[in-house]
Amino acid sequence: MNQADGASPRRPRRARRPVAARRFTGVGRHGPGDTAAVLAALAAAEEEAAPSSATPQDEFDLPEAVETTVHASSEEDPSAPLADGEVTQEFFLHEAEAASEAVDHHGSGFADALNRFGVDVSNLPAGYLPAADLFSDPDEGEIDLKARKKRRRKRGWITTVVVLVVLAAVGGAGWFGVSRLMAPAADYAGPGSGKVSFSIAEGAGVRQIGKDLEKADVVKSADAFYDAVDGAETTPIFQPGEFNLRKHMSAASALESLAQSTDKVSYFQIQANARMSDALSNISEGTGIDLEELRTAAEKPEEFGLPSSVKSLEGYLHPGEYRMPLDTDAKTILKKLVDDTTKSLEKQGVTDPDAQYRVLKLASVVAGEGTSKDYKRISGIIDNRLKPNDETHGYLQLDSTVSYGLGQVSIHLTKDQLKDKNNPFNTYVHKGLTPTPIGSPGDRAIEAAVNPTASDDFYWVTVNLSTGETKFAPTYEQHQKNVKEYRTWCSDNPDVCK
Repeated sequence: MNQADGASPRRPRRARRPVAARRFTGVGRHGPGDTAAVLAALAAAEEEAAPSSATPQDEFDLPEAVETTVHASSEEDPSAPLADGEVTQEFFLHEAEAASEAVDHHGSGFADALNRFGVDVSNLPAGYLPAADLFSDPDEGEIDLKARKKRRRKRGWITTVVVLVVLAAVGGAGWFGVSRLMAPAADYAGPGSGKVSFSIAEGAGVRQIGKDLEKADVVKSADAFYDAVDGAETTPIFQPGEFNLRKHMSAASALESLAQSTDKVSYFQIQANARMSDALSNISEGTGIDLEELRTAAEKPEEFGLPSSVKSLEGYLHPGEYRMPLDTDAKTILKKLVDDTTKSLEKQGVTDPDAQYRVLKLASVVAGEGTSKDYKRISGIIDNRLKPNDETHGYLQLDSTVSYGLGQVSIHLTKDQLKDKNNPFNTYVHKGLTPTPIGSPGDRAIEAAVNPTASDDFYWVTVNLSTGETKFAPTYEQHQKNVKEYRTWCSDNPDVCK
């Protein structure tokens, strides 16, 4: 370092801290009063030093006259003698503190620092300032951490109480539900009083009877009636008809008044679209009536009010469950089934006896060819085939009819069977409908025969016998693709396609 003319030699410059870096700017933990005090102290120190034309070597060097004479007393011996013009770091701090006491201090938060640089913190978006600035009031001073902890503990207790209340409510509801399930069904006591006319509809089951009893206030709850049926020593049999009951009967009393034991009535069931031979066998087994007697009666349709065009009771033995007194004869039983079929036809608006017979033929074919969801669409296709057309030319071409004429169930037919003209039910060689129905169609099949769904299709095939999936086609070419799919399925399920 250069030495001024005439000046006495100086001792070597001591290591020092870059004092200029401690100049406060008002940002951080110091307010505007601190900044003013520091600047004033620096100005006073420079005035005491002789002016110099030397250029500072870097941004931390003081003017040459001061000769970087800050003594780092915090790091060196504070009792060491000072050279002329040398000042200590404590001098700066002492002067700064003295000056700052005379100046009003302001807040020293982050928001205050931004305000001193001209930033309007009120226009800043939420989240820009630290949490202490966002949630504290500058006029109230420091945040009360103890109060905050107290509030948090209070909120925690409130949350805990709410959770416990909710859990208690859920648990109570669950216990209430379980207790309700475990409690016996509501029931009246005793035989009841007064008179109530109660009817059991045709085909009504235990569930429906129980609901009707509760609705009529015969029993207190349907569940009590179900429990009584389940607890019966023998399976109760309910006969359709009118019954004289009482109000407020116990479920056991109502059951005793309605039900008949199985040893007092005969019971049989006929499946939907069952052939007459199978239906007569079921009737014989359920009633004990000789099968031959039933066959003889079934071959005389005129005795049941049917037209001469009807050859037998095939198609007229309405499917369902039947309970008959033990002494019921064959003709009475068969007439009951025929009447039920006639009622179903009349319900669809078909009253002419000849028209009824045609509907039964069509309905039996529909039921024999598809599932109930496809009944109406198949019925429309059969109508298309019966009309003059270039696809089937008036032939139904149905395997189910050929099988019926052969007296077999399987629809896997040989080429000779499909060409057999001696089979009057072979719709591949005989045009029009079959001579008789091929089974006893149920109500849904009868409805489909009367109300077919119109389409341009002429073919259908069930490609999955397990699910009943059926595909339709307007042309024979497309139909062959569907048939190929069916044969592939059968090759994968040989036990089903027998």
